[in-house]
Amino acid sequence: RICVMMFLALFIASCGSKEEDMTPVQPGETEVFKDQVYKFSFKAPKNWVAESTPGVRTAYYSSQAAETRFQKFTEGEFGAKIEVGTKEGSTAALSLADFKASIEGLTFGADEQTTLGGEPATKVTFTQGEDEDTYIGYRIYTQKDSVVTYFEAATFGKKRLDKYKAVFELAEKSVIPGYVLKLRADGQMDSTTLAKLKEEATPSDRMSAYNGSGYSISYPDNFNVRAAGKSVTFEGDWKGASIRVDAIASGGSDLAKFADENSKKAYGGAAVSNATIGGQPAKVINYSMVSGVGSRAYFVMNGETAYRITINWPKELEGGFKPAFEKAASSFQLK
Repeated sequence: RICVMMFLALFIASCGSKEEDMTPVQPGETEVFKDQVYKFSFKAPKNWVAESTPGVRTAYYSSQAAETRFQKFTEGEFGAKIEVGTKEGSTAALSLADFKASIEGLTFGADEQTTLGGEPATKVTFTQGEDEDTYIGYRIYTQKDSVVTYFEAATFGKKRLDKYKAVFELAEKSVIPGYVLKLRADGQMDSTTLAKLKEEATPSDRMSAYNGSGYSISYPDNFNVRAAGKSVTFEGDWKGASIRVDAIASGGSDLAKFADENSKKAYGGAAVSNATIGGQPAKVINYSMVSGVGSRAYFVMNGETAYRITINWPKELEGGFKPAFEKAASSFQLK
């Protein structure tokens, strides 16, 4: 009888313990975080938990329970963290030395020379022991003018470094180091700083995929995604420069009629032309309703649903924006 009871207890215990899924985690839908003080930025999974102190550090945790684990080390789940931070008035070498001295019990690997955000950088790995669930990760330090920027990827146990590798690599490669905005005596930005801000706002050559209801589209990977109802907008730092997809009930109209009706209602009767989007027949309307902004609307029909892809770009930066937006629009595919 005792043996039977012991067997039942072991069986119940084994059923109650949930084995961790070690399938490699993919970044999925991401967002771009940009610090408003030192302007550093990086990409992180949109569904991760963010914690931020402007001008100091911003961390994304794989879950709320994982954030607890990183704070207390005794509670919560064995998740992952990516973190980017800055410090002004120091050097990358001094900041790295301060980090090594600030946490007791860590063992550091040899310094490695690498890059971060296109700048020369130093990478160091760290671990807190040999246990399979030990605290483990790496930091990379770089410096731009008087601002030091670091990137950290951390988890618990070597096997989880592989589990979260794709997320860590995407975030690391997306980092833009921080810098100080330089103002003239009159309080306005100098030409160099303004040029830098324009450069950073320009759409990336790299594209991310978005899957909507009944369609997919690619967009510049330094843009954020904002979905609301049957619409989704892709926008970066240059406000008003955007790509937008709307799903609209066609009301029984065919493609030509729907585009003509929309031209009269919303675009001042602008000319409607033929086009092809994602291999599908489309209509396109070029218009300009806001000074300094170029605009275009594409229409694609799928049954009772019309899809409108609208792109708006700043004319002063047309060379950097318009081709990227046209590329996004042409990637639109019906499912």
